Amino acid sequence: MWQFFADNPWVAVFAVITLGALLGMVRFGPVRLGAAGVLFVGLLVGALDEDIAAAVPAGVSALGLALYVYTVGLESGPAFFRELRGQLPVMAGAVVALAVTAAVVGFVGHRGFGIAGPFLAGGYAGIGTTTPGLAAAQDASEDPTQPAVGYAIGYPLAVVITIVFVSAIAARRHWTARRDPGSGLPATLVTRTVQVARDLRWADVPGAAAHRVLASEYRPADGVTRVARELDRLSPGDQVVLVGGDEDVRAATDALGSTAPRHLLDDRSAVDYRRVLLTNPDLAGHTVGELGLGEKYGALVSRVRRGDFDMLAHDDLLLQLDDRVRVVMPRERTGEVTRYLGDTEAEVSEVSAVSLGLGLTLGFLIGIPSLTLGSTTLALGTGAGPLVMGMVLGWRRRTGPLVWTLPTRANLTLRQIGLLLFLAVVGLTSGYSFRENAFSLFGLKLAAVLAIGAVVSYALLVLVAKALGQSRERTMGLLSGYVGNPAIVAYANSRASDSRINNGYSTLFALAILVKIVCIQLIVGL
Repeated sequence: MWQFFADNPWVAVFAVITLGALLGMVRFGPVRLGAAGVLFVGLLVGALDEDIAAAVPAGVSALGLALYVYTVGLESGPAFFRELRGQLPVMAGAVVALAVTAAVVGFVGHRGFGIAGPFLAGGYAGIGTTTPGLAAAQDASEDPTQPAVGYAIGYPLAVVITIVFVSAIAARRHWTARRDPGSGLPATLVTRTVQVARDLRWADVPGAAAHRVLASEYRPADGVTRVARELDRLSPGDQVVLVGGDEDVRAATDALGSTAPRHLLDDRSAVDYRRVLLTNPDLAGHTVGELGLGEKYGALVSRVRRGDFDMLAHDDLLLQLDDRVRVVMPRERTGEVTRYLGDTEAEVSEVSAVSLGLGLTLGFLIGIPSLTLGSTTLALGTGAGPLVMGMVLGWRRRTGPLVWTLPTRANLTLRQIGLLLFLAVVGLTSGYSFRENAFSLFGLKLAAVLAIGAVVSYALLVLVAKALGQSRERTMGLLSGYVGNPAIVAYANSRASDSRINNGYSTLFALAILVKIVCIQLIVGL
């Protein structure tokens, strides 16, 4: 009866995606499998009949993978290059830890248990939860089903063991962080109207010079409300609207006076404010200061919402398509500002076919060259080539009229589609081999090797971060990025509210993928 799936492979692919997505929603303790549920359902369906693997359309997995890694690169590239100088010691330590882990997995697995390189390479990708790494292992192996078996065994081990590590880190209240004393950014933003009680220059207000507190509206004691542009001196009787983190706004309020009985934002007769969707492609990749809203319209940006995060605006903050920009402006200029920024919902999911096509073309091209070392051939391939190109282009943001970055919603949509297609095909084509190998003494040996490798790997990264004076919160984020699983960073955020978690995740996520791909190709050659 299972021949039906072999005769109708597209039915099999999308049935696996559907059932796998449902499985991914099921909570197992503190996490969900997410997209990985598609892989496990694919393995189950593929195990039903060996003819299913041969019927799956060729090239679908490569296309899905390319879309996934390219969009990941576009998003993580700016953070990687921004953090490169300050976090270089941590990055170097992560590279060493990954190399040591590869040596441990390769030596113990091959020399100690006689396990073939492709199984170990897939398992190494599994304990690193790196989908591009699995693709690299399959490309380098004569039998691409072998790495998938190792990946499927290593992946759940990685999730469980990493959560144990994150929980242990979160429980450490006395964690010395000599080089990472503060987050630098508020976790949440608040808005408060302050009644000024003393003469004070705005530059002397706590947090103002460091851009941790921003004034959005201002009403002098004997005047009308106006946009707080070029604010100089505040006097008793004035009112000012402050925006920033709760602690920073509280400190600024204490320095100025007290909370006003009425909120200035409730009166929109002279000054209006609203979130405007940035969809004008000519403005993508420019900073808040380069928008020129003050000079053009007498307006200012108070905050920028990107995805689920609110950021306090400052002149050097880079903008991207699909940002929601909170603008404070004279009421009569509202229409002009809105048209200037775009604010067109229909354009949110639009993708430039020129920039996407050219970026992927360049990514595939740099993945072609290879280097032969003995019996091992190293190449960026379809997994790392588009990733590297996406990182570079995401960092550049634009080249003349070409905007490389994608709107956030479009990026996430393409990424999800690519990942689901890749995992569904890998599961279907590897299921029968998984059935023959995983539930055996061989499978237990491989699981033991991967468990040892995972513990060694994660412990090394934590020790490196601790030795380099990183905070508890950033270490949680670094470990999440090092492993590369969104479920882990979500769990870390549930244990502590601090922007350093996401910053740490961005620092190592793309770098770890690239290093794992190189290590994986070396392990295959064992």
